[in-house]
Amino acid sequence: MQAMERILDIQPITQADITLQLNGQPVQAAAGETVLSVLNAVGLRPVALNDHGQRSGAFCGMGVCHCCLVAIDGRAKRRACQTVVREGMRVETEVNAIAAQVQP
Repeated sequence: MQAMERILDIQPITQADITLQLNGQPVQAAAGETVLSVLNAVGLRPVALNDHGQRSGAFCGMGVCHCCLVAIDGRAKRRACQTVVREGMRVETEVNAIAAQVQP
C-alpha cells in the first residue's frame, strides 16, 4: 500500500524514521513528531468528532482545548497534539463512541 503523501509540510522531513497507520493508510513520520503534526502534514484538518457528532479540528495545539481528540491504538479520546508518534501506531480520526451511540 502506498504511503499517504505529506503535501503540507512547511519543510520536508529529511528522514522518515517511523511508519504509522492513519485511518488504515501508512504515513511516514519523523521521530519526536506529534500525531497532530502528521495530521496537518497530510492535510487532515477536521480530525475530531465531539459527543454531539460535530467535526472539529485542532484549536490550541497545546492540549488545552481537546479539539484534536483521535483514537490511538484503539483507545478513544487521545489528544493528537500531545501524543508523540511511534512505530506501528494506529491512528483513527473522527471516531467517538458516544456520538455513535446517539446517532440513529
